[in-house]
Amino acid sequence: MEPHPPFSILARVYDRLMEDVPYEGWARFVLAVLGGEGCFPRSVLELGVGTGRALEPFVARGLEAAGVDVSAEMLARARAKLPGVWFERADVRGFDLGRRFDLVYSAFDSLNNLTEPADLEAAFRTALRHLHAGGWLAADLNTPEGLRELWREEVWEEDGVRLVYGYDPETRLGRLEAWVGEEVEVHLERGYEPEEVRAMLERLGFGPVFCLTYPGGRTPDPLTDRFWVFARAPEAHPAQAGSA
Repeated sequence: MEPHPPFSILARVYDRLMEDVPYEGWARFVLAVLGGEGCFPRSVLELGVGTGRALEPFVARGLEAAGVDVSAEMLARARAKLPGVWFERADVRGFDLGRRFDLVYSAFDSLNNLTEPADLEAAFRTALRHLHAGGWLAADLNTPEGLRELWREEVWEEDGVRLVYGYDPETRLGRLEAWVGEEVEVHLERGYEPEEVRAMLERLGFGPVFCLTYPGGRTPDPLTDRFWVFARAPEAHPAQAGSA
C-alpha cells in the first residue's frame, strides 16, 4: 500500500490523540520568558500550525494570529476552529506572507520534520524575514536523546489508530508509521542538539539566542529530550517582508 502524505489521514484523529498536550502551558511559558526579556507580543505567526490547537491560547489572549502548514487536511481543521485567523498553505522552508510579526512560534517539534540541517536553517531564515526588528522566535524541538528514548521500537494502538515507532542512531532519524484503519502515512524526524540550533540561529544574525527546558526553564543537559529555543531578531535587518 502506498503511504499517504504526512498529516493527511492523521488529521482526522490528530486532536483526539493530542488531548493531553500542554498547549496552554507552552503558551504561558513562552510569554513568561519573553516578558522577562521585555517583549510583550501583539502578533504571532505559527510555523507548522497543524489543526490550530497550539495557536488557540494566543488567539484567546487577543494576539493577531496567522499560521502556515503544508498539510491541507490539517489546515482545514484549523480554519474551522479559528475562523478569524489567517492561514496559508506553505512550506516553512520558504514563503513570504508580505508582513511581519512580533513572535514566530513553532510547537510540538514541528521543525524536527525538517530532516536536513540546511532545511531547518532555511525555516529559520524564513522566520527572520517575518519578524519585526527585535521580534522573537520561540520553537520547541526534540533532541537526538529524545527521539532515541521516545521513538524506540514500540507500537501504540487505540480506537483504530496504530502508531509504530523506530529510531536509527546513525542517521539520528526517528520513523513513525501512523495507521488509521487500513490507511498509513509515514513520518520522519531528525533530532537536533541545542548547541547546533543556537549556532545556526546566531549565524543568521539572531541574538541573544538561548535554550530552556519546559516547564522548569533550566539549561538543557545531555539527557534533555526536548527543549525550547528563544532567539531575538536584530534591531535592524533587511526589509524582506512588509509590515503587519
